[in-house]
Amino acid sequence: MSWSISHPLFFKRGPHCERGFTLIEVLVAISILAILLTSVYGIFSSVSLARERLDADSAEYHRARVLFDRLGRELRGAYFQPSDQNLVFTGLKADDGSFELELTTSAVSPLSETGSGIAKVHYLLSDDKEEAANGRVLLRSEHPVHDSVDEEAAGMMRLVPGIEAMSLRFYANGQWQTTWQARTSGLPELVEITLQLRTGEEEPIDFISAFEIPEVMVR
Repeated sequence: MSWSISHPLFFKRGPHCERGFTLIEVLVAISILAILLTSVYGIFSSVSLARERLDADSAEYHRARVLFDRLGRELRGAYFQPSDQNLVFTGLKADDGSFELELTTSAVSPLSETGSGIAKVHYLLSDDKEEAANGRVLLRSEHPVHDSVDEEAAGMMRLVPGIEAMSLRFYANGQWQTTWQARTSGLPELVEITLQLRTGEEEPIDFISAFEIPEVMVR
């Protein structure tokens, strides 16, 4: 017995069965592929930019934390006695936004020549003459309290470059002041520091912190 299938359904091919893609179909496929690739590229670009921004912000947060840690230790260790002319606590502010902070403190840097005891620390915020594009730089010097040092000759250390703005406020007796002279007012109760750091082409990042000066240090 043999079987045969001769129904035209199995053998007759329509006129469109073997045709290729039309130009319109190819263009549509290419357009869809381009859209998908553009979307994927956009996602990776956004992730990359976000990571770069996060890295830059992390670096600035680290710089601010290190600076605040150092200033906090020195302010909490501020030491002043009106009877000793070598002891100081002075905060000055200029019209151009620069400032100076000079204080005697028991928080001596471990690697400084001061060793131990009381050190005189001087901070100066000024225009960055070495890298003008970086805005301002915070300079610092430290030496034993009873040593006479010519800072212009000895030089000051570049502590924090890339500062957009920085300011200090001093609190005592219910009032905030932008300058301070311990010779007439003693030590303040609090010192507030506001710092604005540059982050390339992005908006500067603001940092603010306040440090209490222990009452036991007030003389």
